[in-house]
Amino acid sequence: MPKGVPRNADEKGFIVAEYLRMLRDKAFETVPGELYNQYRQDVSERGEQRFLFYEISLMEPRPWSHLRDLVYPNFVRYLRAKRRYPDHLSRVVVAIFVEKHCHLVRGEDFLAVYREMEGLDTAAFAEKVEQWLSQSAEARHYPVTTASPRR
Repeated sequence: MPKGVPRNADEKGFIVAEYLRMLRDKAFETVPGELYNQYRQDVSERGEQRFLFYEISLMEPRPWSHLRDLVYPNFVRYLRAKRRYPDHLSRVVVAIFVEKHCHLVRGEDFLAVYREMEGLDTAAFAEKVEQWLSQSAEARHYPVTTASPRR
C-alpha cells in the first residue's frame, strides 16, 4: 500500500469497511458475480459433496450494523431451519455479492468475522446465537392478526 493510504483502503485508495475487508480476506474463492450460478452448477455436478449455499447481497454499501443486526441473525435462523448449527458448518458456503464479484466464504469463517468484529469469545458467541434463535421462537408465539376488509 502506498505511503499515506489507509490500511483499510482498496487497490484504488477507496476506504473499505473493515468487515468487508475481513470477509474478502476469508474468501476461499472469488468469482465474477455473473458466473456464480455456473459455479454452483459445476459444484453440484461434481457430486462429491452436497453444499448448502447462503447468499448475501452487499451491492449497496451497508454499515456493519446491517450485518450484525439483520444478516447474521437471519443466517443462524436459516441454518437451524436446515438442521445445521453454528458449531457444525462443514459444507456451508456463504456467497457474498459485492460490486461485480461473488466472494465465497466458508460458513465457519463467516461467523468468525462476526466474533472478531464484536470481540466475542466462544461462550459469548454461543449466548448471542441462543438469543437470535429465541427471538425467532418468540415471534412465532404471537398471533398474527389481520384487519377485516372494509366494505
